[in-house]
Amino acid sequence: PDEAMTMLMEMGYEERSSKRALKMTGYDIQASVALLCEEREKKILRRKQDQETQREILEQMKYGKTPMNKGVDMQKLKSLTTIGFEKYLAAEALRINENDAEKALDLLTDPEKNCVLQSKIQSRRKRPSHVL
Repeated sequence: PDEAMTMLMEMGYEERSSKRALKMTGYDIQASVALLCEEREKKILRRKQDQETQREILEQMKYGKTPMNKGVDMQKLKSLTTIGFEKYLAAEALRINENDAEKALDLLTDPEKNCVLQSKIQSRRKRPSHVL
């Protein structure tokens, strides 16, 4: 057991995780290394997912809240941008329609309503920041 522990630590694994992996695998070094590698990969994947979630939350905050105080549904926004709508327009259409994708799509595909929506967004962008 001590030799196995030393071997794992020489490979760069921490003492605590080496000890745990060895116990879990009946002191099989190959299985311990496989377990430690798998755990490391899972940790990296979890970190990436956390970063992606954080990025999505920050992006969602840019679009404001719906009248019922909910964030813009990012999956529905992605669907609308995938079919060709500009992100800021699609986000605003979802926001004012309480994340109802069908109503947002109706608004975006109606030239008159789309024009009004764009004007509304442009006027909001031109406002000085102290007015917001």
